[in-house]
Amino acid sequence: MICPKCKINMKKMDIKVKLNRGSFVLEGYRCPKCKEEVFTSEQAKKGEKEAIKKGLWGSLWLERKVTTIGNLPAVVIPKDIANQLKIERGRKVKIRILGKEMIIKPK
Repeated sequence: MICPKCKINMKKMDIKVKLNRGSFVLEGYRCPKCKEEVFTSEQAKKGEKEAIKKGLWGSLWLERKVTTIGNLPAVVIPKDIANQLKIERGRKVKIRILGKEMIIKPK
């Protein structure tokens, strides 16, 4: 596996995956230079199953009160979620309406 940033070979190793409700170890790749971590699609699927099994991912729903900024409705993203998704001021997000639900994804 080649590092997408440094363009050098990454090392296969166990990587601690930290989520809001806990952590677990998953095999992946880490760049020895920039420390970028990458998982293959198979590794990511295994990690998702492990996180769901441990109750760290999946059924969490957060409730937030709608506020306003100017005359527009707004919802504040909790800091720990913003940190995990690397959402900062000025970063673009995609908003999708699916039936009666709204999905917000970092771009």
